[in-house]
Formats: sequence, C-alpha cells, structure tokens
Amino acid sequence: MKNRLSGNIETAWKNIQKEVEESNVILISSEKTLVFKFAMELAKLYNCEDIVIDFEVQLYEEIDGSDKYLDLLVYELKKPNEKYAIEFKAPMKSASGNSNQTDTRKKIYKDIARLAYLKEKKENICNGYFLMITNEKAYFKSSNNRDNTHDTANEVEANLERFKKDYSLENDYNFQFIWENINENPIKGKFAWLKYIKV
Repeated sequence: MKNRLSGNIETAWKNIQKEVEESNVILISSEKTLVFKFAMELAKLYNCEDIVIDFEVQLYEEIDGSDKYLDLLVYELKKPNEKYAIEFKAPMKSASGNSNQTDTRKKIYKDIARLAYLKEKKENICNGYFLMITNEKAYFKSSNNRDNTHDTANEVEANLERFKKDYSLENDYNFQFIWENINENPIKGKFAWLKYIKV
C-alpha cells in the first residue's frame, strides 16, 4: 500500500506536468525552477502544513565527487523517520545549443545511484525519486550514433551495476525510462516528462 507522502510526490509531479503543458507561457526555464515549482505543488497538497521541504541538503559528503548536495529532502512532520530524497534533471536546448548530452546522461545514472546509496546507507531515508524533463529529443530517442553506456531512451531498461562498487550498494536496482508527452520522436508539447523513477 502506497503511503500518503509517496502518493503526493507522484501527484505533484503529474500536476505540474499538466499545468506547464496547458499554460500559454513556459513556466520552467531551468532545473532550479523545476525544483521550486515541484516543492510549491507538494506543499499545496498539504495546505502548506504538516510537510517539511528542505532544499540542497548536504547528504553526499561520504561519496567521491564535487557535488555533495541532494536537490530536495521531504517528510511529513508526524513521520520524521520516513524521509524521501528527490533528485531532478532538466537539460534544456537553448539559443546557444544543446546541453552536454553525454555528460548529462551519466549524471542521470549517477543521481539514481546516489538515491540508492541514501536509501541503503542513511538512516531515516526510506525512498528516493528521480524526476526529469527535457526539451531535447536526444534524451528519449534511441540512436546507434552515440555512446549508449548511460542510455536514457524511451523504454530502455537499466540498472546500477556499474555504480555498485563506487557507492557500496548491496542491492540490485532495475528501472526503466518511460517518457511521457512524446509522439514517436518529437515532443508533443513544451517538454518530454520522464515518468518518475522510484528507488
């Protein structure tokens, strides 16, 4: 049975997708905007009560790498021992060109592995969610003309095997990239939305 916070995280993700896609203006210009918009929607589902939302929490201090901060940590006031870690990605094509797609794909897998690390190693973190949008079809379109070590194409089944040693993961993690708001290869609206990946 899904608990209330887990259900509200998933509902908030659906709600902002609907709001952004039905709006006459693009409401998301960066990853930080996405994180903030999601946090506001989640708070709204709780009438801004009974929920703790913490941005940029330093939880990765024991892992190699320069980025030591989790995007969002959330929990209900009555359940401080059931915290949820959330990571976001929002690579955007801009007037100056595409995002660094090969590097970003690796960071996507790394974020999911870091969520698995938190779930296994940090007390009180019971689950993690990875949430992503993009306006670049290269993230959800399959191709044989690139390095597919960290493939994010639609319906690709993936795992964290190559990260198990670096993050001392004890369990196996399998997940699938399911992209919404796409029609074959083009994006139907403003963004392609990744169906949440729950760790």
